Amino acid sequence: MPDRSTTMPLVFGFLAAFCWGTHSVIVRYLTGDMHGVTIAALRLYIAAAALLVLMKVLRFQVSSRLSDRNLQIAVGSTVVNYICFHIGLEYTSASNAMMLENTAPFFVLLILFLFAGETVRRRDIIAALIAVTGVFLTVLQDIDIGGAGLRGDMLEIAAGLSWAGFIIGSSRALRASASTAERVNFLFNVFICSAVLLTPLMLIYPGSATSGDVALLILLGLFPTALAYYLWYEAAARVSTVSAALLFTLSVIFTFVNAAVFLGEDLSFYILAGAVLIVAGVVITSTGNEKST
Repeated sequence: MPDRSTTMPLVFGFLAAFCWGTHSVIVRYLTGDMHGVTIAALRLYIAAAALLVLMKVLRFQVSSRLSDRNLQIAVGSTVVNYICFHIGLEYTSASNAMMLENTAPFFVLLILFLFAGETVRRRDIIAALIAVTGVFLTVLQDIDIGGAGLRGDMLEIAAGLSWAGFIIGSSRALRASASTAERVNFLFNVFICSAVLLTPLMLIYPGSATSGDVALLILLGLFPTALAYYLWYEAAARVSTVSAALLFTLSVIFTFVNAAVFLGEDLSFYILAGAVLIVAGVVITSTGNEKST
């Protein structure tokens, strides 16, 4: 019988990645009419509202945890990540953004080893190398690093670094949580605090949104944000920090799967090979998981 402690995080991670697989394309489309910071703040407000409704319906306690250091790290990292990711997509391609933001597992390993004083397993290092190689292969045919998009590429690298901070802050808080209610409340706090901090910047960059943009913003807030982060939180509560980081790389696979299913695009050999490596990396680090790392 499969080990439930390994299977459930993978199921949650795959479902979260499926939702995340749409966000680069949606944001890239929206940047034609709206500034990246405006998109970032609005999707967080929509996601926070969705979680608040869910918590009220399920009678989860809503509480503020502003003094929580892990929350402060998660919120600060989210703000930086959303600014860099959304503005970066105005200057570079969705493929570049996916690859460069998915350098986060390397940054997680470095931060844990250099600053957190934690032991990094050889298994995690190998898994990260395999998964990030898979990400590179997946976007290889469309990648265009440097040149006119250098500014965007640098912002996406910063997004990867800040995402690592979000993963570390969140996973530490989640592993100490005792229930889904606590995790949803923590995520609600991350969303609403980050949205409030981004609001002044949003007001600096006004933009016009069409009815189609509004519909896409709602979808962006509900599925690649509220639902995807909730599912990832449920996975991260059960696995190590590095495993939680590698689960995010699965979103690259579903970006291309969604493109093939809904847009009729072909799945090349490089995409399929990259997908195999990404899944292999996730499985390797999830096997024999130790929640202390």
